[in-house]
Amino acid sequence: EAEMGKLDDDDDAGDEGSMDPELNANDDDDDDAAFYNSIAKKSKHDKQTRKEYYAVAPKFPTVDARVEGERGLSRAILKNRGLVAHKNKLNRNPRVKKREQYRKALIRRKGAVREVRDPREGLVYGGEETGIKSRTTKSRKLS
Repeated sequence: EAEMGKLDDDDDAGDEGSMDPELNANDDDDDDAAFYNSIAKKSKHDKQTRKEYYAVAPKFPTVDARVEGERGLSRAILKNRGLVAHKNKLNRNPRVKKREQYRKALIRRKGAVREVRDPREGLVYGGEETGIKSRTTKSRKLS
């Protein structure tokens, strides 16, 4: 509000108290135009103030002086790899990668080669699985 008062004082300094009615009508228009201009100036000033207040500081400061020769490498420049293809998580650890490869190779081999069995496994009699029942007979009488 104080700024608005200052702007009004500056605008009205030249034309005070004319007695002609036609000039008074023009003074009304001039007063309206002056008021509009003062509000417009205040609005622009407020917008500029807000813009400066909320302005984001630049990430990299601008260098005014010219640098002679080659500039030093920063870590960001040194490590700049651009777009890199996505790599599998297993590729990070070679030991785990080889272990997984071996596990998959065993699975593939089981499909191609039969498992080695102990030759005695089929020849040794293990007895009746359910046990021998003395009351059960499964033979025919010949008489």
